[in-house]
Amino acid sequence: MGKHQRKKQVIEEAARLFSAKRFDEVLMDDIAQQAGVGKGTIYTYFADKEELYFAVVFDGISRLNEKLQSKADRQQDPERELKRMVHAIVSFFHQNRFFFRLMSKEDGRSESGKGENRKRWHEQRRIQLAAIETVLRNGVEGGVFAVENPAVEAAILRDMVRSTMIHSGGELSVDEMSDTIMRIFLRGVRKEV
Repeated sequence: MGKHQRKKQVIEEAARLFSAKRFDEVLMDDIAQQAGVGKGTIYTYFADKEELYFAVVFDGISRLNEKLQSKADRQQDPERELKRMVHAIVSFFHQNRFFFRLMSKEDGRSESGKGENRKRWHEQRRIQLAAIETVLRNGVEGGVFAVENPAVEAAILRDMVRSTMIHSGGELSVDEMSDTIMRIFLRGVRKEV
């Protein structure tokens, strides 16, 4: 197993452990054992447990943001692109529930936190919101959306995804969650006559 593969294995096993336990309950020894490497090997990749924790978070959010950016850059039907984007976010969180829990936890701390990891987290969130905002702006330019404040409305949409994931209780499928979010975001809850 090469260096890159070992590092990837460490991040994957750390993700599983961090999603199952509180940060302070996860031991580097446990991560090393689960990843099949020595504890010293982990420290050649990461200075400490917090750096490893953020590597887990950033790995997940970077993959998600790559998907979002590719969707945002398409010059097609903005409503369809927004639906695809929301579906990609919901699908990602549904398939990677441990990342969702890690990111939800970190959202509560990142605003007041200091240091390089907090700044990096804030930047990843900014990239995600910018991708959503791009689709909203494309919709305004195309006469499809009546968006007054794209930045705020992008944040609202993203927070609707998080809220739906938290409150669905695992009872809704990815499609049902995506459809619910899009129906409320695009049309509201008023009954159509």
